[in-house]
Amino acid sequence: MARRWLFYLALNVLVSAVTMLAVLYLWDRSHHAAPIAVATHTPFPAGYVTPLPPAPPSPTPIIYIVQSGDTLGHIAEKFGVDVDELAAVNNLADPNVLDPGMQLVIPARGQTLQPASRNPTVTPQEGETFPWPIIDSVISPGILGSEAVKIFNPGPTANLTGWRLRAPGGGEYEFKEFSLGVQGAVLIHTAAGIDTSIDLYWDLNEAAWHTGDEVRLLDSLGNLRSIFVIP
Repeated sequence: MARRWLFYLALNVLVSAVTMLAVLYLWDRSHHAAPIAVATHTPFPAGYVTPLPPAPPSPTPIIYIVQSGDTLGHIAEKFGVDVDELAAVNNLADPNVLDPGMQLVIPARGQTLQPASRNPTVTPQEGETFPWPIIDSVISPGILGSEAVKIFNPGPTANLTGWRLRAPGGGEYEFKEFSLGVQGAVLIHTAAGIDTSIDLYWDLNEAAWHTGDEVRLLDSLGNLRSIFVIP
């Protein structure tokens, strides 16, 4: 009888112990704190450089091909740039000398380009103001009766007395006492005729100009002021 009682007592203790362990296990699972997430950092490979945002594009200069009859003043006005800056950027020894086909760098607006060097320019004579008269065109080259060189004055009134037109062969037409008004033009005819305020005559017996010839305009001191190549 005593053995049976001890057996039941031991069994009761075992069941109680198992029950208690089960309760403690369930309580521990329900109250266990969730793990804290920790941010990880993946290192950049050696030599990696953080890219910068792209820089805004810089102004790009324009390349302009000089056309027959162009003047530096007209080109500067067309592109909205300063004529002196345009001459300096292109290292023009004489701003009046623009050959057809010449390439000019036109600075973009808001951009200043520095020339590699600045060549000396023709010094204006007393009473002269830039821009000077230029050779605008040659009319009917090779035809004596209608051949003429057109001189255009983009600036203020200019005194052309003593200025000369020089042909490739060395022949020259020299201006007598003559002034060319503001935005004025004059034709120097190769043939004979009577001079007027808009027409002057060389009085030659044969044509002076031909396709491909280079016509030069020099001032009274022999400074080259304009060149025109007959197309």
